[in-house]
Amino acid sequence: MRIMATIFGIIACLLMLAACGTTTPEKSALLTGKVTEADTSIALSGVKVFEKSHARLSCETDSLGIFKLDGVSFEEHNIYFEKDGYEPVTFLFEYNGKLSRPLLSQQIVMTKVGQTQ
Repeated sequence: MRIMATIFGIIACLLMLAACGTTTPEKSALLTGKVTEADTSIALSGVKVFEKSHARLSCETDSLGIFKLDGVSFEEHNIYFEKDGYEPVTFLFEYNGKLSRPLLSQQIVMTKVGQTQ
């Protein structure tokens, strides 16, 4: 009997640890989009996309300028876009959780350093 209780206790602890720090798909959003250069509208690859307060929320744009940031929780976030030679862009993302699993798409335009939009 003690062995069974110990096994159930270990399993319960493992399940609780597995749930810590994870955002379930039903409680988060998928933010996607495309990053382009302001003057030419050419897709920008290698743009760092991240959210500072949640270190796990980061990605880079692919060769087509597409990014996918998954697991954005129900709250307000500043999403940052950075690439050498370009002015950084901050996008305010606010998600109140009214949709069960939203897919939000955003067009981001970056300007070269020293140029005005």
